[in-house]
Amino acid sequence: MKIKILSMLIFISAMVSAQKGVSLSRFPDDKVMVVAHRADWREAPENSAWAVKKAIEKGIDMVEVDLALTKDSVLVLMHDQTIDRTTTGTGKPGDYTLAELRKFSLKDGLGSTTQMKVPTLEEILDITQNKILINLDKGFDYIKIVYPLLKKRNMLDQVLFKGHETYKEFDRKYGTIKNEIHFMPIIRLNVKEGWQKIDEYTDHYKVYGFEFTVGTTEQNMIDFNKVRAQGCKVWVNALWPHHNAGHNDDLALENPDFYEWFIKNHVNIIQTDRPRELIGFLKKRNLYY
Repeated sequence: MKIKILSMLIFISAMVSAQKGVSLSRFPDDKVMVVAHRADWREAPENSAWAVKKAIEKGIDMVEVDLALTKDSVLVLMHDQTIDRTTTGTGKPGDYTLAELRKFSLKDGLGSTTQMKVPTLEEILDITQNKILINLDKGFDYIKIVYPLLKKRNMLDQVLFKGHETYKEFDRKYGTIKNEIHFMPIIRLNVKEGWQKIDEYTDHYKVYGFEFTVGTTEQNMIDFNKVRAQGCKVWVNALWPHHNAGHNDDLALENPDFYEWFIKNHVNIIQTDRPRELIGFLKKRNLYY
């Protein structure tokens, strides 16, 4: 019965998503995009199919997931360099074929064994297509595999890539496909080359936006409104204090209005570990899409 109810909720959420349009290029600039870190990992094992399904059920805009490659060259979802923390196995994903990796089970956030298995990227794309946006962390590490998959499925407008590369590095590596994909450079504001990196991109390429790591204080903050004025979205993580000058997600448990700091600073993409609280705040401000 519970499975039927969840399936119905996912179906309803998918219908709403279809009406809104699951598209990076059509996401309104005056709304705040909610990104679930490692999918909705507080509801299901991180980077699992069910964590993605729970994100769809909640009406989250985007899931961030991580990629790794198996011994037989299959892309799977896995954050760490080893499978020790998140599965019942040990070693690196590349030590195993997909069939061998499937013999292990995923663990939940408390380290307890579940019945769930490590999903492949293709299985996740089957779930997300036309239902929810995706940020493929480490996606560029496997671009020669990922790009053809997305192009074949007509999903290039539903997937966001990010990276630390300078514009010259990005252009050299991905110049042949750069105008077909959505890319977001990552900028560390405590590095003095930050503005130079921003200018190089905005002078030569239409980025989707920039992800900023603010630091533990606002000492290195810049005026994000100037970035927004150039037609770029601004992404800041609410995950841990060093990302956001101490304005991290756990503060929402006692005061959901703390997210006002992000709005005041013109942030319009927030990656969160507390999507329910963030969505509730955005709805009150009419900033939820």
